Amino acid sequence: MTLSPRARRVAAVLAVVFVLTTVWAAYYLYAETHPSGAGPTGTTVATYSESSVGQFAAAVRPSYLYNNSTEVYGGDVTLFAPITNWINSSITYSLETNRTAAVSLVETFAVTLSTTAWSKTLFTSLNSSSWAATTVATLGFQYAINVSRVVALAAAINSQLDYYGSGYTLSLDPVITGTVEAAGLEQSLALEPELNFSFSGSLITPSGLSYAATGSLLAPPPPTATSGVAGAFPYLALVGSVGGLGGSAWVATRRPEEEPVAPLEEIIRPYDEAIAVISAAPKGTTVTAVATFSDLVKIADTLGKPILRPAGPDPARSTFFVLDGLLAYTYRYSGDGGKSAPAEDREAPPSGPPSGPATPLLVHQLQQEVQWLHRLALDEATAAVARRRVSRALYFIRSGAEEEATVEVEELSRLLATASENSRRSR
Repeated sequence: MTLSPRARRVAAVLAVVFVLTTVWAAYYLYAETHPSGAGPTGTTVATYSESSVGQFAAAVRPSYLYNNSTEVYGGDVTLFAPITNWINSSITYSLETNRTAAVSLVETFAVTLSTTAWSKTLFTSLNSSSWAATTVATLGFQYAINVSRVVALAAAINSQLDYYGSGYTLSLDPVITGTVEAAGLEQSLALEPELNFSFSGSLITPSGLSYAATGSLLAPPPPTATSGVAGAFPYLALVGSVGGLGGSAWVATRRPEEEPVAPLEEIIRPYDEAIAVISAAPKGTTVTAVATFSDLVKIADTLGKPILRPAGPDPARSTFFVLDGLLAYTYRYSGDGGKSAPAEDREAPPSGPPSGPATPLLVHQLQQEVQWLHRLALDEATAAVARRRVSRALYFIRSGAEEEATVEVEELSRLLATASENSRRSR
C-alpha cells in the first residue's frame, strides 16, 4: 500500500496526540492503583478528651506580703524562696469518653532539677492502671518540694562545676501512654503534661498548670466497589493509547514505496508538439545531462528551443536534446520512473577537434556555470547576456582559443555572482 505525504503528515500529528494521551493514561492508571491518603475518612464511633491540671500548696513563713499567712495556694502565684519552706505540688490527669470504653494507661513520673548546662533527676516512679468499662479515667501525681534543699543542691552543683547560671528549674514531668478501646476499635494515647517551678534569684515562678487534648476513634471506610469494566478502564486506556502511538509513529516514519515506472511514451505524451524528431544526435557539442524529462522541458521553455529526439532502433531508451549554441542539454530515459540514466550508461558526448591540456578544466567550469545559470531566476536581458557568454565560450573552446574561452567563462561567473547577490538582497 502506497501512503501519500498527506497521510504521513496526519500520522505525525496523531503521534504527538497519542504521546500526550499516553502520558495521561499512565498517570490515570497510577492514580487509580495508588490511591492517596486523602481519601474518604471512616465513621467516628467515639470521641475522647484529655486534660491535666497542676496545683500546689506552699508552706511559707509569716510575712507582710501574705498577711502573716503560713499557706499559699496556687494557681498562678509567684513564690519567694527566702520565705517558702515547702511546696506540695500535684498533677491530676483525666480522660473522658462520650461512650463506655476500655482504658489502659501507663504513667511514668520524674522530677528533674536542671539548668541550660546540666540536669539531675531527683525522683522517678512507674505505675499502670486500667478500666474495663468507663467513661472517665483519672490519675494523680504528687510531690513535696523542700525549697531550702533544692536551693542548696543547685548551689552545690554550680559550685562544684564552677558554673553560675542565671537560674534553674524544677520540673515535674509525668509521661502518660496507653490505649482507649470502644466498639472494637483501639486508639493509642500519649500525653506529657509538665509542671515547672523556675528559680531565678529569690523568685519561684510556676508554669504548665493546665493542658488539654482531644481525639476520636474512626471506623475504616467501606471498600469501594468497582465493576469489572470500570476497574479495567485505566489499563484499556493505556493499552489503546500506546497502540495508537505505535501505529501512528510507524505510518509517519514509513519510507514511501517506489512509484511504479511510467512508460516513456506516457511521460512525453503531454509534450508531443514540442518534440522534433531528428535523424541523428547532434555532433560537436558539449553535453550537460539533466535528471528528469521535466527538467529538460523547463530548459526548452526557458531557451525557447525545441526538444530534439534522435530516431533510433530502440525508442524505449531514446535520448532527448535541447541545443543552445554549442551546448547540448540531454535527457536519457532509463526506465526507472522518468529519471535520467546513470552517468556510466549515458551516451558519450561527441568528440570535437583536438584541444589543449586546459580544455577539459574549462569545459567542466563552463558546465558548472551553466548549471548555476539555470538555477537562477534571471531577468530576460541578463539571461540573454549569459547565454551569449556561454555560446562564445563554447566557440572559443571548439576553436582552441583557450585564453579567450577563459575570459568568457570568468565574465560569465562574475555576471552570475552579481545576479545572485542582487536576487538575495531583493528577497
